[in-house]
Amino acid sequence: MSQTLPSDTDADHNPVDQLAHINELLAKALTGLTYSLQDDALSLALLDGLEQLGRRVDGARVASTADVARRADVELYGGTASLSKRMGCTGKLDLIMSVTHVSVREVKRRISLGALTSVRSEVGQLRPAVFPTVSAALAAGEIGVDSAEIIVKGLQEVIRQADPSDLHLAERVLVANATGALNDDTAGLPGAGIALPADRMRVLVHEWQARLDPDGIAPQEEAREAKSSISFGSFERGLYRIFGGVTPDLRGEFETYFASRLSARATVKFLPTAGPAELAGADGSDVVPDTEVVPDTEVVDIDRRPAGEKRADILRDMVREAARDPKAGVMGGSAPTVTVHVNAVDLNAGRGVGWIDGVEAPVSLTTVDQALCSGGFIPILFGPNNEVLRVGDKRRAFSPAMTKAIMSRDGGCIISGCDIPAYWTELHHVKSYAQGGKTEVANGVCLCYRHHHAIDTSGWQIRMTHGRPEVLGPAWIDPSQTWRPAQNHRANRAIS
Repeated sequence: MSQTLPSDTDADHNPVDQLAHINELLAKALTGLTYSLQDDALSLALLDGLEQLGRRVDGARVASTADVARRADVELYGGTASLSKRMGCTGKLDLIMSVTHVSVREVKRRISLGALTSVRSEVGQLRPAVFPTVSAALAAGEIGVDSAEIIVKGLQEVIRQADPSDLHLAERVLVANATGALNDDTAGLPGAGIALPADRMRVLVHEWQARLDPDGIAPQEEAREAKSSISFGSFERGLYRIFGGVTPDLRGEFETYFASRLSARATVKFLPTAGPAELAGADGSDVVPDTEVVPDTEVVDIDRRPAGEKRADILRDMVREAARDPKAGVMGGSAPTVTVHVNAVDLNAGRGVGWIDGVEAPVSLTTVDQALCSGGFIPILFGPNNEVLRVGDKRRAFSPAMTKAIMSRDGGCIISGCDIPAYWTELHHVKSYAQGGKTEVANGVCLCYRHHHAIDTSGWQIRMTHGRPEVLGPAWIDPSQTWRPAQNHRANRAIS
């Protein structure tokens, strides 16, 4: 049975009654929907239809929020005359949050967008919206709030510098890009007729900004450079959040550098195994019996980490390499080195935590132990009575001479498929120091941060055979479970 909505002229109904009736009909319609449809096309059509409905409602919410915000503006109406004061609220944000139960961030978002896309009242007269094309598309549900925000904020930045006719053209073209409309403004443009997602719209807005105000780029860069900042937030869920922003050119430098390190890993071939005669007496160590080392076999540890995690590790490597630079700044007369405080009993027992100067959150002893091996931290060991037992641990950390020797031998992280160079690696005791392993070249190998941090859980195993490291990959990487010569410096491989 079909139902009709009450007309605008029906004296027994007002917009609130109409909305209540629409809400009732919508609730019945949504309750009857089935989302686990067997037909893929129907599922996609349902998603599209709901999104269209949501866009129309979102547009109405923005317009209504802007209307209430104007009525509740204390500065506009003053004193108790504003709607917010009459309703017992401190201001428009308080009033709108009390009615809608949304966050202050969402209220501000709607008010900002509504101020630029709603009809305005100035000196008793109604004025058109600042961006009428966006306003119409938003009201019709043709454009989402995300795209509308991107368009109006971007054009608002250049509204004083741009020619009005060019600004309106930009608005029309951008709305057409967002809705997929074909018209005279978009004829012949790349991608015309295809509705673009909000993220793509951001790129187009930047292009229009440069076109509308080409002379404003340089002054903007100077202002933005002054606002560039990086800061750390509070410690939550095991991580410190990083806040701030950088200029486009610095972002470009970061991206270029990250891209060079994030490039696909080349498949690594293991070197042919040297025979016993070639290795005899190399360092006095024995070959592990009853094992076989297979040459010329490709086994690669594929890096499945998200790009963001990789970038974080790359940034860690950059900071560490900069700290090692002889030209780096000094702290207390010496090179910048992280100091970690740890209880000697905990360290020897392999339990407890360490504490880094200037950081309130603890680090695990696994991290402390790995950093101490590679010399990344200077440990301050405390006894049971809080006395300082020792500053630094030369017995545990590889000496500079040992470090050079190990890095020269390995050339980088020894795990197959990893291309992290030696100067960005950490040193690892093959036989752990806690288990009696010696701090010597014959017991040390290069591992990148990722492989070092996960060496006890990843399934990779390492052993030394005549002073050369060999690796055994986990079964899911190397089903044959065969020990193989590790990667090493290319100078160790004879040309002839």
